[in-house]
Amino acid sequence: MKKVLNRILWIAALVVVLVATVFANLEYNKRPTHDLKVEMAWSWNPTLASVDGVKKKVLQKSPHIVGQRIDNIKLEEIEKEVAENSQFTDVRAFLKLNGDVVMKVKSRKAILRVFDEKGYNLYLGKGKVLMGTSLSNSQRLLVASGHLPYLSPEEKIRVLNNERRLPRIYSDVYDLAELIQDDEFLDALIDQIYINKKGEAELIPKIGVKLIEFGKLENMEIKLKNLKTFYINGKDIIDWQKYRSINIKFENQVVCSKK
Repeated sequence: MKKVLNRILWIAALVVVLVATVFANLEYNKRPTHDLKVEMAWSWNPTLASVDGVKKKVLQKSPHIVGQRIDNIKLEEIEKEVAENSQFTDVRAFLKLNGDVVMKVKSRKAILRVFDEKGYNLYLGKGKVLMGTSLSNSQRLLVASGHLPYLSPEEKIRVLNNERRLPRIYSDVYDLAELIQDDEFLDALIDQIYINKKGEAELIPKIGVKLIEFGKLENMEIKLKNLKTFYINGKDIIDWQKYRSINIKFENQVVCSKK
């Protein structure tokens, strides 16, 4: 009899806890949201994203998200809306017990800023992803310009939706920019990439000569290795003021042209 009574008491206690939990959840869901907070993973990587930019995006879609009943908040829709922006690689939305709506986002690393042949600009991010042109939190990036094809707004949307590929020249320039950025010495040396009428690259350095003739966008790693070796070995013996350009077009050759 005692065992039966204890079992009944345990069951009754469990029912009370379950009812209290359900009741607490119901009451919690009726509460209004308290605030909208954005948590962005901090990084040294250049990014176009900002906390204020994410907040603005959410409030454009859900202007009454703060003060709305918690059970009316659709977290999956908010995540989807923000995640559609190619500036982010990961988006998570959740509610805290105090009623705060929290967005945790991870921004995509920006690699290259491109000015096309018409003077319009766009950004390429890690993974050759076309990024938005918001300057809310712009960073200094390697710049590519010159004879680069113009992409209309419709073409950009198709690229973003994976309905068409980036033009080959954009992909190649991205590869060159990434190689430069991945090397601390070259990243400090090279300021711009210019694509001439022949589709060949010219590098504009921050120091030394005014122009580096890179040539076709091929054998890029070898050319950059030759350039780096030349600069390091010649830094104490070459009078850069006497030279107009450096030519690294050809395999295992570095040719200097005097002014």
